Amino acid sequence: MNIEEKKATRQSYGEALMELGKENEKVVVLDADLSSATKTQIFAKEFPNRFFDMGIAEQNMISTAAGLATCGKIPYASSYFSSLSYFKNPPFSYVSLY
Repeated sequence: MNIEEKKATRQSYGEALMELGKENEKVVVLDADLSSATKTQIFAKEFPNRFFDMGIAEQNMISTAAGLATCGKIPYASSYFSSLSYFKNPPFSYVSLY
């Protein structure tokens, strides 16, 4: 990745995920039906068996990411923050980090 090249943050995010996936097979990516917008499709194209499109189910996606982490995976859950914050009980409240 060229630091001098200007590009959209989400494009860099997708490319960085792909590079992380090449470096570590424990990296998995979850997306909430937004892979073209979040650019996680870049990772999905390279590693289809480590990409999970969870549909429009952000709460489930966060819980699944937490479960994958307990099994030794390194999950990256991708969505728009507005989709993660409008719930009565935000999905982050279901996941405790120690």
